[in-house]
Amino acid sequence: MYFPVAFKRNSAFNVVGAGLLIVASTYGLSRYTYGLFVPAIRHDFNLDQATVGAIGSASYLGYLVATLASPLLVRRFSPRLPIIVGGMTATLGMLLVGLAGNPLWLALGVTLAGCSPGLAYPPLSDAIKQLCHANKQSRYYAIINSGTSFGVMVSGPLALIAGPRWQLAWLCFAFIALMATLWNVLIMPGYRRETANDDADSVILSGYQEPILALLRRKLKNASVRRLLLGALLFGLVTSVYWTFSVELIAGENRLSATDRVIFWMVVGIAGVAGGLAGELVTRFGLVKVLKWATLAIAASMAILTVASDGLLMITLSAVVFGATFILITALYGIWSVSCFPEAPSTGFGLTFFLISAGQLISPTLAGVGAELWQMTGVFQVTAVCCLGIILLLPTQDVWRM
Repeated sequence: MYFPVAFKRNSAFNVVGAGLLIVASTYGLSRYTYGLFVPAIRHDFNLDQATVGAIGSASYLGYLVATLASPLLVRRFSPRLPIIVGGMTATLGMLLVGLAGNPLWLALGVTLAGCSPGLAYPPLSDAIKQLCHANKQSRYYAIINSGTSFGVMVSGPLALIAGPRWQLAWLCFAFIALMATLWNVLIMPGYRRETANDDADSVILSGYQEPILALLRRKLKNASVRRLLLGALLFGLVTSVYWTFSVELIAGENRLSATDRVIFWMVVGIAGVAGGLAGELVTRFGLVKVLKWATLAIAASMAILTVASDGLLMITLSAVVFGATFILITALYGIWSVSCFPEAPSTGFGLTFFLISAGQLISPTLAGVGAELWQMTGVFQVTAVCCLGIILLLPTQDVWRM
């Protein structure tokens, strides 16, 4: 593809901007915004909590399948293809939600939109390795990863503007995803194009010559890799409860008005921007220490929401802590995975986030059923305790960069 002289594909603005916008579209809008609209969806489509949870799980199932496919597409083609397909999937899925007239079309749109980050996110690790110098990779990746927060931030005001016509917001989300996709068409690399880091590119090429099953068998002999994967699974199990049911918990307890609940969601997104500091924190303190304290904080955010009563301050505190630590921890797992799989970044990335999604696939349905039996408050309390198990699965050796 020909570019004008003034267009620098590997400039910080293009790499970070295009990557951040595709993450905002596929994660922040396509995947996590569903939880914001659960009360309106239940009302308009007359759904119970178990059905809402099942639709949430279907979204994670779509992501799970896509995460398996993405590294294979990178191996066969380049990072660009799955990123672009992911962007188009987000666009189509959110368009279907915006036009849905019955629960079947709604579920189809949510599921299709849920596929999009599984396709688009893992190849970003390869793209960063190819387009960015080694001393900037962790920093750029952490900023791109915080795109989820920007997507969540955007969803709040659009939800307020749309009001009861909430599906209009999803049509706006689809347009944003389309713009993100077009930008990434121009930026994301194929393997044989010029890169900012030729040595890293050659390592990636050689790594992808090894059969994927042989690579995984070799890597699983490493205790740190096993901890990475088990921790990712547990992280997915506990955090999807918050994303899917936090607004429902607040609404069910009648603690906040509809407008305040949207503001709560926006606070989660705004706080997540702090997760963009993950690269700097890892460089300064090491991944082990940062992950340990972030895990304690995210468990506290879940517990706080169950005892906040009608206190706006405590509910806001929960939103701030969860938003910041969720984005931070996802970045930490991304950095950790690339350090474990330097010769095949998207494979390590994909496997790690596949397991996060496996947990997220199971969790909403279990939480929905549990809420019917024990109420949502009890589900959140159990989830907060389970979250602490991540501390038992820290790296065996500290990590200081991707």
